[in-house]
Amino acid sequence: MLFPQPPNEAERLAALHSLAILDTPSSPAIDRICRIAKQLFDVPMVHVTLADAHRYFLKAKPEGMSLSELPRDYAFCNYTILHDEVFVVPDAVADRTFVKNPYVVGEPHIRFYAGAPLTIRPGIRLGALCVSDLKPREFSPHQMTMLRSLARLVVDELWLHHLEVTGQADTQPLPSDTRGTPLDFETWVPPTSAQIRAARGLLNWSTRELADAANISPTSVKRVEIHGETSVRRDSLEAIVLAFQEQGVKFTRASDGTLGVAQTSSRGSAPVSDEARDHSSLR
Repeated sequence: MLFPQPPNEAERLAALHSLAILDTPSSPAIDRICRIAKQLFDVPMVHVTLADAHRYFLKAKPEGMSLSELPRDYAFCNYTILHDEVFVVPDAVADRTFVKNPYVVGEPHIRFYAGAPLTIRPGIRLGALCVSDLKPREFSPHQMTMLRSLARLVVDELWLHHLEVTGQADTQPLPSDTRGTPLDFETWVPPTSAQIRAARGLLNWSTRELADAANISPTSVKRVEIHGETSVRRDSLEAIVLAFQEQGVKFTRASDGTLGVAQTSSRGSAPVSDEARDHSSLR
């Protein structure tokens, strides 16, 4: 089978091999993330895959699975690493791409799949954090956000592995901007729909005013505020963030995971929790 490949496959493979993580033992930290995902989404199978040229190395695998790698030929993750969004297959039997997939018609008889790419920098996706089930199911935008957040934690562990094998673990802080290096791990986290609504509230902006400031369509603003940050392209989210930054408004994330919005301009407003405006009306 000819599986789909990202257009920058050579660059992606170079970054993966530079990480020196293929065929390494399981990671207790990554295994813990997988256990959290299994409980959080109530699924029987969770795994972390790293896409080599012709195989997926399983950095973490479902309980009871003895294999440490799978051929890339029929892997669902081939589609996950093509873009930055969470890739979801609600019912593989009803999907023309996967209905004849050997992992669907045969063991383990996968019906549901959701995968979040392990993105270390724009366009470079090393693999995926995947959850799957033997029965069809839906996956909400909120669940996509949570899966993507857990994938971000996996990426952090990959970065720590890199620091350890290169001897930098005790001497080097995480880089704030090292673009252009093979292992330029991305740290940008998109704002949630609730944060965007709260930021609009701070500025008393209408949907159209935000759209004009970000130079995107009002439809995109409405979509992200209703359906979440996975419903629009990343460049639209970046434009929204920049529009708010130019007005002295930033999105915050506390060490305990609490999300919020703060106004840092001369108006001097105190930080506002996104939960406080979660039910505010959409303009």
